[in-house]
Amino acid sequence: MRLNHIDLHSPVVAATASFLIDHFGLTLVERRGKDAFFRLTDGSGLVLVISPPIAALGGGDQVSLGVQTYHIGFLLPTRIAVDDAHERMRASGVQVNAPEDRHGAYVFYTIIPGNILVEVGHRPDA
Repeated sequence: MRLNHIDLHSPVVAATASFLIDHFGLTLVERRGKDAFFRLTDGSGLVLVISPPIAALGGGDQVSLGVQTYHIGFLLPTRIAVDDAHERMRASGVQVNAPEDRHGAYVFYTIIPGNILVEVGHRPDA
């Protein structure tokens, strides 16, 4: 069985998708409505959908709670690549914490539009 896609709920769908395109190199594949549905890909098989929270489907937990109840992670090939990504985001005004060694990886975290926690890191065993 292969994971087909991940659907993240965001109250600001377009802003979340734009951030992922601008800072993580994802590509827009499909857009429905102004702020209703964006399908993104990384060109290596990942499909990431950004859609609005739908209470009937259990969505919106992060929005209503005001906390991050999950996160998504991006893996880079080296520690230097992590430092470079960190510096690019920081230089563009994105709030990021300093990279650190944590749980066997070298990582930093940021909260992107839509109140979504994102981890960027390098894991030597990956």
